[in-house]
Amino acid sequence: MIFRNRALAYAGTGAAGILVAGLFAAPALAETSADLAIEASGTTIAVGAPGKTTTVSLINKSQVDAKGILVGLDISKLDTTKVDIDESGCSPREDGVILCGIEGDTLGAGEDVDWGFPLKRKGTATGDAGEISAIILHDGTDPDESNNEVTVKVKVEGTGPDLTVIANDVNKAVTVEGSKIKITGDLHAGDTGQLIYTAFNQGDATAAGLKISVKLPKGVTFAEAEKECVDNAAKTSRVCTYDDLDLIPVSQDKVGDDLIAGARFYHLLTVGADVKAGALTGGQVTVEALGAEATTARTTGESALPDNAEAVAATEVDATDNTDAYAVLVAAKGGSGGGAGGGDGGLPVTGPQAGLIGGIGAAVLIAGGVMFLVARRRRVVLVTPGDEKSTD
Repeated sequence: MIFRNRALAYAGTGAAGILVAGLFAAPALAETSADLAIEASGTTIAVGAPGKTTTVSLINKSQVDAKGILVGLDISKLDTTKVDIDESGCSPREDGVILCGIEGDTLGAGEDVDWGFPLKRKGTATGDAGEISAIILHDGTDPDESNNEVTVKVKVEGTGPDLTVIANDVNKAVTVEGSKIKITGDLHAGDTGQLIYTAFNQGDATAAGLKISVKLPKGVTFAEAEKECVDNAAKTSRVCTYDDLDLIPVSQDKVGDDLIAGARFYHLLTVGADVKAGALTGGQVTVEALGAEATTARTTGESALPDNAEAVAATEVDATDNTDAYAVLVAAKGGSGGGAGGGDGGLPVTGPQAGLIGGIGAAVLIAGGVMFLVARRRRVVLVTPGDEKSTD
């Protein structure tokens, strides 16, 4: 999914007219009733960083698809002399409101998809930069509007690593063919699926080493053990420690060198044979830096530290985006799927501007029927600027 300009669908309403008393009062264009929710994180920018991509999660908590999705960003209280937003791909701001739609206009039943909008610093000022409110609506009615709006403070403060993780919903079955993994169709009970997530560093210091904790939804287990990872007895949670995997700040990442700002990971999962069709929620991925370095990182696999020194404990600039939730969408036998059905294989949604600061895209290489070109035992794919592109 990608964001596109969908304001014409609400022609005559006006951007300000959609936002009423902190929520919205757009006309319902369909009879669908879906419970949508929106969450936002990652709105603190490190003092030494040029900006940051903030993550917004769009969640459909219903068992029906929600159509005609519209997302609004109210930046009327954002101090744009310190921090601003590039709304490319959405409607131009009007009365401090930016309106965005999503390609296909549909958020599938049970889906939890992420998109990002870039916050860019202006000048060198630090401290409070105001706030942003994000809202979500669809063509029908929402039985619970209390979670349709979220307001977050924007700040420029702190120094150190600033890790962000984006985890994709799992809605495709896969098979392992030699050293490759092939997507075979919708995910059903008893099938093997693939959890993919991307971690990257948006701070102003290197994350020296990485710890990743993965929690699976009920009814799902890890398909096999992995090196550098420890599972619980039930195979429903996993902790992976990568001592030599260093992530430099995104703003310092350059094509052609051995230093990286992000990495893409995957795990094979097994859905229980007796699991009912629908969205299995409760999955989470959390990333933490083991240490921090103020200057350029160690080359992956090599340590630049002397024998009598060690990396200092990392102070995370903004821990709100260190965890991301995901769902496992199980299709009914002979049905169209547990979510939107078919579709783009659970690609995260990109926001007003595709890609992250420094050129690292949040989209992962996964689409229906394509081969995931990575060695089976190499669970970490190093990400360089411009490396991650949709295979659509």
